[in-house]
Amino acid sequence: MRRVPDFDELIGDDLPAEERARLLRTHELLVQAGPPPELDPELDAVPWPDEALGPIFGRKRKPAGWRRRVVLGAAFATAIVLGIFLGQATKDDSFKAERTVALQGTKLARAASGTLELGRRDRHGNWPMKLRVKNLKWLPDGGYYDLYLTRGGKPLVLCLTFNARDETVLRFSAAYQLDRFDRNGWVVTRQLRDHHEPDQIVLKPAV
Repeated sequence: MRRVPDFDELIGDDLPAEERARLLRTHELLVQAGPPPELDPELDAVPWPDEALGPIFGRKRKPAGWRRRVVLGAAFATAIVLGIFLGQATKDDSFKAERTVALQGTKLARAASGTLELGRRDRHGNWPMKLRVKNLKWLPDGGYYDLYLTRGGKPLVLCLTFNARDETVLRFSAAYQLDRFDRNGWVVTRQLRDHHEPDQIVLKPAV
C-alpha cells in the first residue's frame, strides 16, 4: 500500500497558523488527487520523435522506461504547480482589508478610479496591500505608473511600479511607518517615456 507522506514530517511545526492551514489544504488536495496513472504499455509501440527520426539521422532508440519516467515527472511537476496555484488562490481569498482608501481620477484621467486595501500588519512589520485600478490607459513605449506615499500632499516614497489596462489588481506589501505620512496619502502618478518625475498625478484620494 502506498504510504501517504505525513504533513508534519514534510512541513514541521514552526510555521504561522495561517500559513500552516493554507499549506495543509493544498496537501490534502494533492493526497486526494492521488499519484499520476501508469503509462499505458501500448504506448511503448508508438513511434516517439527519436524513434521516428531514427531511420533518417541514425538515432538510437532509448530504453522504453525513459518515456514512463518523463510522463511521471511531468505529472509530478504539474501537481506541484497545481498546489502552488491553489495555495496562492487560497491566500488571495483570505485577504481581509482592515482599511480601504478610495481613489479618484484627476484631470489627467477623469474616468479612472481605484481602491487601495490594507490588511493586518504582520509580525515582521509588513503591510499586505491590494491595489485595484480601473480605466487607466495602458502606457506604451516604456511608460508606466507609480504608486506613491505622500507627505504634505507631495509624492515622497515609491511603493509600486506597474502598467495597467482596463481593470488591474496588484498584490504587494510594504514596511513603511504609515503614521509618518499623510492620512490616506496614496497617489498614482503617470511616468511617460523619458519623463520620470512624479508630477503627473492620475489618481488621488477621493474626498
